[in-house]
Amino acid sequence: MTTGLRSELEAILSPDCFPSSPIPDSWVGEGSAVPVLVAPASDAQMAEVLARASQEGWRVRPAGLCSLPLGAVESSADIILSTRNLKAMVSYEPADLTFTAQAGLPWTDLQRATGENGQWLPLDPPGVRSGTLGGVVATGLSGPLHQSFGAPKDHVLGLTLVSGDGRILNWGGRVVKNVAGFDITRLTVGSWGSLGVVAAVSARLFPLAQSDLTIVLSGPSAEHLLPIAQSMALSTIPLVAVELLDPIQLPPSGTEAGGAEKERAGLALRFLASEVQAREVEERILKEVALEAVGRKGSVFSLWNAESGAFHQALEGWEAGAELRIRMSLLPSRMDTLLSEARTLGEGILTRPRVSAHVGWGVLRVSFSEAPGTEEAVSELVDRLRSLRASLTSAGGALEVSRGPKALHERLGPPGLDHAVARLIRGLRAEFDPAGILSPGRPVGVHP
Repeated sequence: MTTGLRSELEAILSPDCFPSSPIPDSWVGEGSAVPVLVAPASDAQMAEVLARASQEGWRVRPAGLCSLPLGAVESSADIILSTRNLKAMVSYEPADLTFTAQAGLPWTDLQRATGENGQWLPLDPPGVRSGTLGGVVATGLSGPLHQSFGAPKDHVLGLTLVSGDGRILNWGGRVVKNVAGFDITRLTVGSWGSLGVVAAVSARLFPLAQSDLTIVLSGPSAEHLLPIAQSMALSTIPLVAVELLDPIQLPPSGTEAGGAEKERAGLALRFLASEVQAREVEERILKEVALEAVGRKGSVFSLWNAESGAFHQALEGWEAGAELRIRMSLLPSRMDTLLSEARTLGEGILTRPRVSAHVGWGVLRVSFSEAPGTEEAVSELVDRLRSLRASLTSAGGALEVSRGPKALHERLGPPGLDHAVARLIRGLRAEFDPAGILSPGRPVGVHP
C-alpha cells in the first residue's frame, strides 16, 4: 500500500513535502509497513491531506520531528504527518510577552528567539530540546518547572488545529484573557493528536531572571532527602523547582561542603530572581537546610547561571536510553509511598530503577535501563503494575507506562476511565475526527 499511497499523496503535495530523513523504529508499529512521511508546507496542504485521508480511511499519526516517545501507542499508521515545514515565528510582541508561531518551530529556536529579548517559555518536559513547539503542546507534559510555572495548558492562549476531516479551526487568541464558554484550547493541549494536528500556537512568555541559582544536596538515598524536599516544596522561599533524583550525577564544579561521591541521591532546589535575592536565598538554605544534610555525610553544591541552566538541561534528557519508563502520581504528601512502590516494582525482574520526583506536585518518574526480557518476567511485571495502578487510582492517583515493550502494553491495557468521562471523550473525538483516522492506537483519554 505504501507505494500506491505515496503516489496519491504526490498528487497533492510538492516533492519538498516528502522528507528524506528516516522514520524512527519507535514510530513504526511492530511488524508493520513503514508509513509515508509527509510534511505539508501550509495549513491548507495539511487540511487537504487530512480531508483525503478521512475519505480513504488512511490512518494518520501527527508528528513534529518524530523525536518524542509515543508511549503506549504501537498501532501502525499509513501516514506520519509532520509539521517540520511549518516553523515560522508568525508574530512576536515582546512588550506584551506574547507570540504566535507555527507548530513545527524547534523548541531551541523558540527559546533562542525569545531569549534575545530577555524572555522565555518556562516549560521543561522530558526530551523537550529535541522537539517542537507543537510537540510540547500536543503532549501537554511538564517537568520540574511545573512547581512554579504550571503545565503547557496554563500558557497557551490560542491555537490553530486542523481536524481529522480537514477543517482549519482557530481557538482562543493572542491575549491572556480571551476565553468565554467551553475552553477548546485547553482541551486540545495534551490530546496527543487525537482531535487534530496542531498547526500554530499562541502563548504567553515570562521575563528571564537576572540570576539562576540551583543548590544541590546529595545524600545516601531519596528517602533520606525526602523530608527536606517536602519541607522546601512548602517553604515560603519561591523555588521554581524541587527535584529529587536517585541517583544524581553530581556537578563537577561548584561550592562544595562535605564529602562528594558519585551516583548518590540528590535534591535540586532552583531559584530564579535578582542576584541580591538569589544570594539571600542561598545563605538561608545553606544555614537552615544544607548543614543538616552535610552533618549526615552529605554534600552541597551551589550552581550559578550557566552552570545551573546546564544542570537542568541535562535533566530534560534524564529518561534517554531507558527501555521502560513509568509515570506515577499521588498526593505530594504521599511521595514516600510512590518511592517505596518504585523500589519494589522490579524486584527479581529488573535492574535497580532510577527515580525522579517532582516533589511539589506529586509526580514520580521511574526508568529502567532494560525492559523485562522473558515471557514470565513480562507477566509478573504486568500483574504488579495492575495491582499498583488499582491502588493508586483508588487513592486519587494514576499510573501510566510511557515506554515499554509491546507485549507489556497489550496485557496491561490503558487505565480505566469513568464511564461518563469516556463517553464524553469519545464524542469529542468523533466530532473532530469522524472517520477515526488520527493517532491510531491512542486509548481514549490517555495522556502518558
